[in-house]
Amino acid sequence: MISNYGIEWAPLLPLPIIYIILGTAVVSLLSLVFMKNKGGEFRCVFMFGIALFLANPTLHTKISEPLPELIIAVIDNSPSMSYGRRKSHAADALTALHEQINKRTDLILKTVHINGSGEDGTKVFENLNLTTEEKARLAGVFLISDGQVHDIPATLEQTNFPKSIPLHLLLAGDPNKQDRRLIIDQAPAFGIIDQKINFTFHITDENTLIKSPPAKVTVRQNGEVIAELAVPVDQLYTQELVLENRGQTTFDITVEGLEDEITLLNNQASFETNGVRDRLKVLLISGEPHPGERAWRNILKADPSVDLIHFTILRHPAKQDGTPIRELSLIAFPIHELFEVKLADFDLIIFDQYQRQGFLPSHYLSNIVRYVEQGGALLEVGGPGYATPSSLYNTALGNLLPAEPLGTVSQNPFRPLITELGLRHPVTSRLPQANISVHEQPTWGRWFRQVDTDTLSGSTVMTGDKKQPLLILDHYKKGRVAQITSDHIWLWGRSIEGGGPQTELIRRLVHWLMKEPELDEETLKATLSNDQLTVTRQSLSLTETPITIQQPSGDTFKETMSPEADGRSQLILSAPETGIYTISDGLNTIVSHQTLRGPEHERVISDPTLLSPLIDESDGGIYPLLNNSLPNIKLVHGNGVLHGKNWAGLQARKAERVTGDSRKALLPPWIFLTLLLLTAFGAWYREGR
Repeated sequence: MISNYGIEWAPLLPLPIIYIILGTAVVSLLSLVFMKNKGGEFRCVFMFGIALFLANPTLHTKISEPLPELIIAVIDNSPSMSYGRRKSHAADALTALHEQINKRTDLILKTVHINGSGEDGTKVFENLNLTTEEKARLAGVFLISDGQVHDIPATLEQTNFPKSIPLHLLLAGDPNKQDRRLIIDQAPAFGIIDQKINFTFHITDENTLIKSPPAKVTVRQNGEVIAELAVPVDQLYTQELVLENRGQTTFDITVEGLEDEITLLNNQASFETNGVRDRLKVLLISGEPHPGERAWRNILKADPSVDLIHFTILRHPAKQDGTPIRELSLIAFPIHELFEVKLADFDLIIFDQYQRQGFLPSHYLSNIVRYVEQGGALLEVGGPGYATPSSLYNTALGNLLPAEPLGTVSQNPFRPLITELGLRHPVTSRLPQANISVHEQPTWGRWFRQVDTDTLSGSTVMTGDKKQPLLILDHYKKGRVAQITSDHIWLWGRSIEGGGPQTELIRRLVHWLMKEPELDEETLKATLSNDQLTVTRQSLSLTETPITIQQPSGDTFKETMSPEADGRSQLILSAPETGIYTISDGLNTIVSHQTLRGPEHERVISDPTLLSPLIDESDGGIYPLLNNSLPNIKLVHGNGVLHGKNWAGLQARKAERVTGDSRKALLPPWIFLTLLLLTAFGAWYREGR
């Protein structure tokens, strides 16, 4: 216990009255000096005694006890502490710190846990809030961390710590352990199909004693290896890539690891690039003029990404007037240039009610067949001429057209119906006003003419009169073919009987022909978010499909996906591992990367460099925990060194807590009364003589 004494004043009357009484005492004293009045000294003492009594002096006694010195231990629980045995080091250090402090009565420990996040980093100084009492008692701070702190102030004054308080770092992890990182410096967000794109990356080795030789780097595109490189360390490296398909393409890059490095998770990186076409080149050849001829032209011309070349054969095939073919147009029809020289430049060829008319040699049609075989696209929109001997089916194109004409044309009104297969196909599923099952009727307008055909191949996604094939989609070797057996789709655009989704259907059909990924019948997609892997599959098949998933650790497991009526299925799985997941359904293989982003994973080595200036300014110390050795704690009184090789100092604050408080009159009232009586008697006696 510590007792402190002091005198306090508790006036019985307002201070002005007491000041008046004191003034009277001073006047009495002056009268004695200047006027030689008898008894003046007694009157002065008498008045001073009255003023002292009214001022009421009290003796204040305060009893307090010393408080133990406060130590704050800040424990870093951020993601970077999960590497190696850092968390174990931190836990052992905290236990040892408790053991040392529990043996002493003059010290007390408070622990503060800082979680941090991968994206925002470790915020120690922002989250360490001290009360006024804690600031008065704080003797030192122990930070148990790997040194990866991301809110370090420039000076100690900018922290929440009192002056002269040491900051000690108990360094978790092995500061000598090496690590390798692969960093993508520049990656394109999109690229033009079949043209070269570049991405730039570099490899960084940390804590290596000698310069590393070139590292082996593997580049994969959608899970397939496309390049293996030897890349120098600590140098920018540019790699060329070529996008083969439209839509999203995932590239992942992996570099071989160092021997016994901290982690391999930052040895890989990924980026996504969208493949786009420079300009979609479409060749539209119209035959016999008809009311819907401009429907195709208007829709294709409305798309700014489409470069349309349109030729119309205005001469009726039955007209024979002897006019030379070269004189049938203002300019010569560039047959050779279109169908031989530049045929491969087109992304799609459309024949709209075209019939053989004698000026397109058969070998040019054979060129179109080869064009489709090598990956091109063909759309044939058949009118009544498809049922005649002049039909394109009776040319070389008959080898790839999926509908065989029966020689007749139906004139019965009908509503195009989406088939069971069409309900699952991306081109026709979920069309506005469509039927949602084969047992229901759509609400769109009717068509009034259809060529009678028999399907030889492909997928019939829409039917017309008497359930005959109306829209057939087919894969022909590397290319794609679509056929519409009616020329009345334009009725929807004119809103006949309510119209229908003409523009949407044509858009989907054209994009499917040009291999837009979102319209493929068999697709597999995956997304990673919040430790969850979501796999989405589109398929024409209704059978259950096994999915193989390879985790970043290399472990593989299988799941089964059951498609719904629209051909789509979804699977949601837990994905706790960080890194690249490879998903395959036997037909498609995709990858999804759960990356380590943010400052917590930019540098993963155990390093006190960032904190060193602040620790030096506070006269603190840095103590590695590699060998589970905790420094001895010493309490330093006054100014002195606060750290040593094997000990960590604390600045004694000598804080106290008041446990008792009392007040009593400095002099009892009888003393004042006796003093007043004596001075009054003295004044009477002195003045009476």
